[in-house]
Amino acid sequence: MESAEVVATVAEVIGWIAFGGSLGCLLLALLIRLADGRWLPTDAVVVDQEHGSTVRWFAEGAFHQRRLSDDERAHVVDADEERAYYREREPDRLRLHEPPAGRRAIRVVGLVLLAIAGTAGVVSLAIMLAG
Repeated sequence: MESAEVVATVAEVIGWIAFGGSLGCLLLALLIRLADGRWLPTDAVVVDQEHGSTVRWFAEGAFHQRRLSDDERAHVVDADEERAYYREREPDRLRLHEPPAGRRAIRVVGLVLLAIAGTAGVVSLAIMLAG
């Protein structure tokens, strides 16, 4: 077996493994996205009152508001202009923190694995055509 054939075989095996891993990661990222939805950034205003704090924000052409728990209020940095995230399909849902980065990390790993699979496929094909 020639060294070029060995390299082509190794590249093909790496390509198929990376392709399978990328499909798994991208499918998992899609399932998380479908379950959690898309969260869009907005500016929110926190209003402190006697009976508790309320957060107000503008999303999808309307104003929304909800009460804050004491724990949420403790994490507010700027009551006049707090960065928040609302759910695209349900603008009444609001987070005062960024959505988890896990979905983004899984998607990036899937795309990197897909690039590795593509590169390995090109290498294997080039060696096959050259030989």
